[in-house]
Amino acid sequence: MGVQFCNDCGNLLDISSLETLQCERCGTTTKNEALSHTQTSVSENFPSKLRDKLRSHTQQVTHKTVGSGPEIDLDCIKCPSKKVTYAQVQLRSADEGSTIFYTCIQCGHRWQEDN
Repeated sequence: MGVQFCNDCGNLLDISSLETLQCERCGTTTKNEALSHTQTSVSENFPSKLRDKLRSHTQQVTHKTVGSGPEIDLDCIKCPSKKVTYAQVQLRSADEGSTIFYTCIQCGHRWQEDN
């Protein structure tokens, strides 16, 4: 018998010979897939339905979502301009520093700095 996880909360479900399993954490009832087949999984897709839910809330950071931001005095390394715009974004976990994206006003060169 293989292990089975709750599709809603990811809790490990008890092994049982019953046709349905109930999650002790959230109460969701799930078909006992261990009775009908054996499934081999790797960490990348295990539990896949829960992983898909987590990925659906991932923030996409692009030049459009960051925007141009305020203008500051900072030397561009690609041209003689001393004016750039910047945007500060929290890409990593909340207990780590943010990332600052800079864009040169004159040549459009972009770079980032991790705080």
